[in-house]
Amino acid sequence: MLISTIFMWVAIAAGFIIALPSLWLCGQALWPTAAEKRARVAATGNIKSLIIGIVPLLITIAILSKLGKAGLAGVIPLTILLLWGFASADGLATFIGRKVWPYLASSNPWKQTMRGGFVLVGSALLPLVGWVLVLPLIAVMGWGISVRSWFVKPQVEAPAVVQA
Repeated sequence: MLISTIFMWVAIAAGFIIALPSLWLCGQALWPTAAEKRARVAATGNIKSLIIGIVPLLITIAILSKLGKAGLAGVIPLTILLLWGFASADGLATFIGRKVWPYLASSNPWKQTMRGGFVLVGSALLPLVGWVLVLPLIAVMGWGISVRSWFVKPQVEAPAVVQA
């Protein structure tokens, strides 16, 4: 193996380490209500999310099979589907962060997403198993979490009671 090949794989891994948690933090900052809904959905059963996420996976496989014939026109929907899957996995990252670091909920809740995201990405960097199984599983679960969150009503917070 050439040193340039090693540098290429290190650069790809560093890109995932930086990009995915940043994507999840950006989603939480821009759409906090949707991110909270996805975190609640991720906490209520990941097997359901995995099964529901298989439908977009089949669409992605169909696009990949036709990619050679479609050219650049096939890359755009594939990119959108992958971005949707990985961006929707912010609920899973937040769920992991809340389980591992529950004491951060009151002071800096975004740290739960960041740290949970690093745990999730770190598990995806495991050679072979992480690249072939965990990383696609993150996207599939992200799709399932996103679809399930469409059917969850937003939580309405009770108004604060002011004592006189």
